Amino acid sequence: MVHYRYSRWDGSQLDEMSTQDMIEKLTEQILDGDSINQAMRKMMNRGMTMPNGRRMEGMREMMRRLNEARQHNLQNYNLDSMMDDIADRLDKIIDKERSGIDGRVADLGLEPRGAEDGEIGALDQGNEPSEGQQGRPSASNQPGQGGQGGAPTPELGKLLRDMAQKHVNQLDQLPPEVGGRIKQLRDYDFMDPEARQQFEDLLGMLQKQVMQNYFKGMQEGLQNMTEEDLKRTQEMVKDLNDLTQRKLSGEDPDISGFMAKWGGSFPPGIENFDQLAKYMQEQMAQMQSLMNSMSPEQRSELQGMMEALLRDNRLQWDLYELSFNLQRLNPDVNQGERFSLNGDEPLSLQDALKLMGDLNNMEDLESDIRDAMRHNDPSRINADQMGRVLGEEAREYANDLQNMMRELEESGFIKRGDYGVELTARAMRKIGEKALSDIFKLMHGGQVGDHNRDKKGFGVELTDETKRWEFGDPLNLNTQKTIANAVVRSGKGTPVKLVPDDFEIDQTITQSMASTVIALDMSASMMWAGYFQAGQRVGLALDTLIKSKYPKDNVTTLAFSYFVLPVTSTMLLDTYWVEYGGGTNFQEVLRYSRGVLKRQPGNNKQIILITDGEPSTYNQTGEERWEDQLEMSRNMYDNDELTAGEGRRRRRYGSVVEETLKEVRRCTMDGIKINTFMLDQSPALLEFVKTMTKINKGRAFIASPEELGTYVVADYANMRNSIIR
Repeated sequence: MVHYRYSRWDGSQLDEMSTQDMIEKLTEQILDGDSINQAMRKMMNRGMTMPNGRRMEGMREMMRRLNEARQHNLQNYNLDSMMDDIADRLDKIIDKERSGIDGRVADLGLEPRGAEDGEIGALDQGNEPSEGQQGRPSASNQPGQGGQGGAPTPELGKLLRDMAQKHVNQLDQLPPEVGGRIKQLRDYDFMDPEARQQFEDLLGMLQKQVMQNYFKGMQEGLQNMTEEDLKRTQEMVKDLNDLTQRKLSGEDPDISGFMAKWGGSFPPGIENFDQLAKYMQEQMAQMQSLMNSMSPEQRSELQGMMEALLRDNRLQWDLYELSFNLQRLNPDVNQGERFSLNGDEPLSLQDALKLMGDLNNMEDLESDIRDAMRHNDPSRINADQMGRVLGEEAREYANDLQNMMRELEESGFIKRGDYGVELTARAMRKIGEKALSDIFKLMHGGQVGDHNRDKKGFGVELTDETKRWEFGDPLNLNTQKTIANAVVRSGKGTPVKLVPDDFEIDQTITQSMASTVIALDMSASMMWAGYFQAGQRVGLALDTLIKSKYPKDNVTTLAFSYFVLPVTSTMLLDTYWVEYGGGTNFQEVLRYSRGVLKRQPGNNKQIILITDGEPSTYNQTGEERWEDQLEMSRNMYDNDELTAGEGRRRRRYGSVVEETLKEVRRCTMDGIKINTFMLDQSPALLEFVKTMTKINKGRAFIASPEELGTYVVADYANMRNSIIR
């Protein structure tokens, strides 16, 4: 059945390649010697040109684009300064806090830190404020400070001074690494409100970036993470671990309740546990890739920062447990590649995590493309991911390839088998018809094209045709047409009166059966010269001709070298089964063919022998093989080894010819014609075929690979028509 698709014309149809175009392109490649998998691989990997000249990229081009995009990222970015931005912001927060402490001390009218006597004294109320005190209210204007003029008492001033000094000492003792600073600053009691707010903003931003790495839904509606947000995250991770444990126990957990509660933290489209687990593994791989790609010092610093950010040891453990359990579920999923970034452009933590995600996606996409190329199956490529990584045009190319494969399957041309793409019976008929059509086009004037003219007359098989009865014809009346003739002659009314001129009889055809064996030489020389592929095409065309035009005939195809292999129509479309070497055994293929034809009915039997060389071996008896070995051992000590070797060769060839001709005589006695089609004109082949033809009374033809089909098909058609005349 042929499938047609209709749509309103919008001009874009010029870009499309129809299913029929693709089938014809594949058919051409298969007839040129490719298997269906080789032809599909070329089309999928190399792409194709549309009718309007637009080039549709194949998977090989997609792979090239993917590699270029990956190299661009690796050669433009580096991770060396990833923590520098965070460290700079922490330095500014610490400087702000120091400045705030100094300001508080000055605002209270105390001596600056570092006074030699270590005592706190009141500032001279009559002096003008220093430059650093401009704009600040003086201690004398602070209510409730006690002492004269509102200045703090000496005891209170010392207490405040000690408190300020303690904070300064804490800042001085902060470790140099980012993680250690964040951890200690979380326990630090800021004296400057603005510095405190800046630190909380930084902390929330980093927590958000880290958790976004796992849960994308946190990107929206969440400026900074609070302690309550972290507790909810811990609860969500615990629920995820419960689902994972159930999966590891053999269950198929229902995630509907989980998604109803936590779905806002995940992208749309997750409908089952496997999709949820795959998403989580991909997200966790980003952080793992970042860790793997950093130096040991950078990795230690990032790990310290992570610990300080999460703070809650329970959450850290739950995330570790989740990662471990997911890896147990899918050990083959990308667990985080290591990437070597050699560029100059710095990255923030958020940008670095995104870059790791992109690079991991590229690794997965490359694996998918290689898998698709290996299996001739573009459906293994995630077109949407292709678009995200390489752009919209790449997504369209992937969709084009997937649509092409789907249309070929829906049209009934290909199907999926155990070993990749396979041709359907419909496709094989199509290819055979194409091979036959090509041969008919080469025939001059098409004289042989209408070869199927069955002799009409008295027979046993009815046809759809009728004829007026003539004297002497059997009275096989076609009642319907006979009565119709009478009505036309006499007009309407009953009864209908018949006369002999109204008689219409069914035509029959005389049926005869022909049995044919196509013997195709698969020696090495046939393969190297391209003769074997021409023979395959001819065998397929003749097989199609016989099965479609002469369905009662028998046809068998054999391939032979030193042994004989029966070949099906499907095998004629491939070469995986070809095994040459060890000689060309005419004797065995004639013997095998004779056995096949003996089992088939009818008296019209022939062998079509397609070869490019004379026989070179035969089936020896055990005694003959022993005598050959004995003669070789005797000649090992012959002084003229070349002469001895030539003599053995001649004697052996004589035996080959003799035994082969014996089989030719047996075929002749059984009434089997041997028609030989020679693809070479070597003297030895011509001499042998001349002798064989003289014995068998068959025919011999010398043909080029291009002419072979016309010779074989024309000869068969002539033979078949001569049978029924």
